[in-house]
Amino acid sequence: MPNPTAIFDTLYIVHKTESQYESLSLMEVTFLSYFGCLLSLYKGNPVSNWGYSFMRNVQGAPVSAELAESCSLLIGKGQLEKKDACYHSTGAGETRLLFMMEMDLFKSRQEYLQAACDCLLTGTIAELLNILSGDSVITESSVHTMKYLNSEDNSAISRLHQQFGIVRQAIGERKNLFIPALSWLEYLKQELE
Repeated sequence: MPNPTAIFDTLYIVHKTESQYESLSLMEVTFLSYFGCLLSLYKGNPVSNWGYSFMRNVQGAPVSAELAESCSLLIGKGQLEKKDACYHSTGAGETRLLFMMEMDLFKSRQEYLQAACDCLLTGTIAELLNILSGDSVITESSVHTMKYLNSEDNSAISRLHQQFGIVRQAIGERKNLFIPALSWLEYLKQELE
């Protein structure tokens, strides 16, 4: 059964990034959604509230069966188009997104997805992917098994909260997530150097 949250996130991310990127691959959509999930965690929400799960593939990158299924469904309905391995929205997809954006179910997640997408204004998607995939706390897992990334008992969750605490201490509490998101990315970038 299609996951409405994954459908919304797919439409939202593809639409919000089209002014900067003509289209996104499934991996890029997944990374931005995962980043949004991490920003939700930053705001104190349990990862189980995200609405769908992420698994870690053998390279350590997040994958989501629900996002992959939503892309296929949206292509079948003419609400996304696929060229090569990348997706872009259609008029029908934008209409559906505008309708969904007004629904209470999806209003709260827009701030997390928007902040994740806005981070692309300061760098390329490749840089964002490199920073997020290079952090050992985020990608911690055995390379031989797939593990759920949003499991509440994941030890990485408590270490993420430690990182978030460092960011909060440096910038204070912010209502808008853009500054905390950029600050956290900068923190991760410095940790990689």
